[in-house]
Amino acid sequence: MSRWIVGLCVVVLVGAAVAVVQLPASAGDSWLAILWATWIVAVVWALTRPSFSLLFAAIMAAMLLFVILPATDAQLFGLVTIGAYDYQLGVVRALQIAALAQCGILAGAVAARTLWPVPRLIRLFPQLSPPHLDRSARWSVYTSALAVIAFSFLGGASLRSFFTYTTSSGYGTFADAATGNLGYLVAVQGTAGLALVLLPLRLGCSGRSRWPGLLCAVAATFLLLGEGQRARFFVPVFAAGLIWLKTSKRKLPPRRLAAVGLLVLVALGGLIGVARGAAGSRNVTVETVVAQPFGSGNDLFLPLAGLAETVPTQLPYLDGTSYLEAAAFLVPRGVWRGKPEGAIADVTAAFDPGNSGLAFPEFGEMYANFGLPGVVVGSLLLGAIIELVSRRFARSRSIRESVFTAVCGAVILIIFARGAIAPMLTTFAGLLAVTALVCRRRSSVLADPSPAAAESLRPGTSRRSVVMP
Repeated sequence: MSRWIVGLCVVVLVGAAVAVVQLPASAGDSWLAILWATWIVAVVWALTRPSFSLLFAAIMAAMLLFVILPATDAQLFGLVTIGAYDYQLGVVRALQIAALAQCGILAGAVAARTLWPVPRLIRLFPQLSPPHLDRSARWSVYTSALAVIAFSFLGGASLRSFFTYTTSSGYGTFADAATGNLGYLVAVQGTAGLALVLLPLRLGCSGRSRWPGLLCAVAATFLLLGEGQRARFFVPVFAAGLIWLKTSKRKLPPRRLAAVGLLVLVALGGLIGVARGAAGSRNVTVETVVAQPFGSGNDLFLPLAGLAETVPTQLPYLDGTSYLEAAAFLVPRGVWRGKPEGAIADVTAAFDPGNSGLAFPEFGEMYANFGLPGVVVGSLLLGAIIELVSRRFARSRSIRESVFTAVCGAVILIIFARGAIAPMLTTFAGLLAVTALVCRRRSSVLADPSPAAAESLRPGTSRRSVVMP
């Protein structure tokens, strides 16, 4: 990492620290300028350092699309309403929270990379068993399909309404028609993501037809996207992208891959967002698909402003309650009848009484629990965690460790974007569980029939791995 980049990061962070002390809470334009400046420095730092972190780049892309751009519209152009609700009163405070979070993430990432340097990506070329990969993909799809059928049978929802793109009411039709405590089946349904996670490894195998793996991936896509839920699909796809980068025999430029992947995911997210709407608003055109990712449904800033209006003036700080609920949420409600609905859900209902599905970033949950100090400390930890996960993935010489780290990194990304760690961990508990099963040492799914020590490509060493330039 060049010294001038580090120096620039230090200057911006010191300036942000001074601004925190000097600027009044009403200085919305100044907080917006700090937010933009710190984000630009973070992107420059991410793009110019020798070892590129796809996870950090994805976090910064989410910050731009879902927080910074809506914040700019709110502060400069007065776009502060979602539906019938006006969040003007919380805009400046939300800008302060977002600016502190951006500074904290950058500082934590720089500190972690300074203390524990991230090596260049070590690529792996494992020789895996196609039948074992196909069997795991099939069973993940079977399990997910059984979860959908059980949800319909136990909850009373019609399977005809599962494919939301052909229903008259659109997104939420299948889930809203069900009754009973069936949230655990949603987690089981997410196991189909394993078929997508294993797809790059299956396509890299030689000697057998690739059609079984491709068919499993198509079936998994149907099961994960059938209800219109984008997160359950994007998490395994992002993990698959990381694994592809790690194991592809082609020289993939990671920065270009990040840019192209971002454009593809944004376009796909827009297409899904339009297609899952009610029959009367399902107008799939280039204009609607391009506009959808930047609409109110993906705005994380105005919900953050609503949170700033609510806490602590109307509701007290949660003092860590929402984080402690992570363990409780794993218990099915059918087993624990008195399980709480969730502290974050209660806070969100205070500024979104219509339950329109608003969400704020993870640093919003930090604020809801511990105020501005929680945002600073939590963002520092988040930035460090992002870098440490990226470091683990880059230096790993084990395909098992690489696959599990990729999935964990993808889950961290969605937690950042949804701001409710307990429900998110519960939603992806199924995917994390089946990934852990195939990555354990006793599993034969990711076992190399002819293992050899993975080394960098140097004279006299093995060719089973190579350091990406």
